[in-house]
Amino acid sequence: MNFGFNSNVRVGETLYHVQTEDRGPSHPFLDTVVYEAGRVIYKKSTSYADLVALAKTESISKQLREQLAQQHRDVIAELEAGTLPLNSLPNSHPVTKPEPTMDGLDIRLINPKTWFASGQATLEIELRQRSTGRETGGADIDVFLEREKVRIPCIQARADATGHATLSFQMPATAGEGISLVIRATDGVLYGELRFLLKAKPRDPALAPASK
Repeated sequence: MNFGFNSNVRVGETLYHVQTEDRGPSHPFLDTVVYEAGRVIYKKSTSYADLVALAKTESISKQLREQLAQQHRDVIAELEAGTLPLNSLPNSHPVTKPEPTMDGLDIRLINPKTWFASGQATLEIELRQRSTGRETGGADIDVFLEREKVRIPCIQARADATGHATLSFQMPATAGEGISLVIRATDGVLYGELRFLLKAKPRDPALAPASK
């Protein structure tokens, strides 16, 4: 399985990103997350564990795709209608508010001094749940470069069962001083972001912490 949808939705002057995905049999949920300026403001998760237990993979694949597409459309429709219960959105009037949470994902770059060589970036990532400190497996990781809200996608991956991932990609020729390297991780309702400002050296760029 493992399929999904991504849509940019503009409501008034605000641009949202809506992401819906099937996490696969090991995590049988259809997850929809709404982002505003990189912040998670809404999450919906629908379990299909009972369906997996009763049917063969081949027979439920089409049904899951239809259910996933419908959930994606329903969330977008509610977002456009102004009835989606968004969290921390200025000038909105939600029907209900989700309970606030301080939970999330902490992202650690294990190799900050050796991440770049000969034009190749290799990021060794470790993910932990912020509230417990436990390793978080199966989270989705997205890496991109950003300057003045213009983004250059680099690579996407998924953490292993121990919360680790190694992401390798060719650094774009346009990368240089002043560009931010952003690492984002999402696991259902959990979200984390790590951001660095590239500082140029004669051959290899260095990383410096950057505010969100």
